[in-house]
Amino acid sequence: MQAKKQIQAELDFTRTFRLIAQAYEEIAVMKMRKIRNSVITTRQYLSQLSEVFFDVKQAQIRHKKMLEQMNKKKHMKKKQPQESTTAQPVSTERLNKTVSVFLSANTTLYGDLISRIFSFFIEKLKNDDSDIIIIGRLGRRLFDEQGPKRPYLYFELPDREITLEQLKPVIFHLVKYEKILVYYGRFDTIATQSPTVSNVSGDQPFPVLEKPRNLEERLGTDFLFEPSIESISRFFEELIASSLFRQTIAETQLARLGARIMSMERAQQNIEQDIKKLRSAEIKVSRLDQNRKQLDRLAGKSLWAK
Repeated sequence: MQAKKQIQAELDFTRTFRLIAQAYEEIAVMKMRKIRNSVITTRQYLSQLSEVFFDVKQAQIRHKKMLEQMNKKKHMKKKQPQESTTAQPVSTERLNKTVSVFLSANTTLYGDLISRIFSFFIEKLKNDDSDIIIIGRLGRRLFDEQGPKRPYLYFELPDREITLEQLKPVIFHLVKYEKILVYYGRFDTIATQSPTVSNVSGDQPFPVLEKPRNLEERLGTDFLFEPSIESISRFFEELIASSLFRQTIAETQLARLGARIMSMERAQQNIEQDIKKLRSAEIKVSRLDQNRKQLDRLAGKSLWAK
């Protein structure tokens, strides 16, 4: 009798857990429907905008090289150093370094997505000495437990509904770097979310599903900038880079929702298997109980017969 009560209690608990998994999945589906179209549409828009950013950055590099060559020729002719009258770099505080940003999460129930992004992130870190920024409690825990013993800067952002004010401290640090690499989860389909890295500092176009245009053909393209290459470049580096970073935040939110849907779907399948096993055990215990009662009745009859 005790075994039967225990099985019934486990069945009740498992059914409750199934309802919780269903609720989490339905909530994730509703949130995905709300943001999916806007994220994908913005992805296409920013991918084209990032190509313009790439063109501006390459043009600025060529412009600096040209000015350096002109100054060198002037110095050679006059045989004495002169103070340059050319425009200064875009930002005097810019660090000539790379920063690698790991976008994780604060909570769980995202399947193995966060751990896959982390493995991808750590593998890339082996080949560089970039500064590290970690966003999210799960990422900090993974890095402290399994990552290399390297210093990092930590920020915590909500897993959803992030405001611009909450992003400002992160963006303030990012725009100081010459090269910004963001590691995050990319939404491909509901069943597929892949770890990826995006360069949001203009060194290459933002990744999209479609094949990008041949970059080598674009390197030699000349442009006319108004009012100046410096002011245009400053605009892109301060505003477009932050927009690209905000898009990676939205991308990883969408990927996490997809991962949660799949995780809850698998959880429900496992729960169904557990319920079948418990029902089978319940039937088995009931039959054993019936057999025991039948034996007791037969034993009673045999005693009365004597």
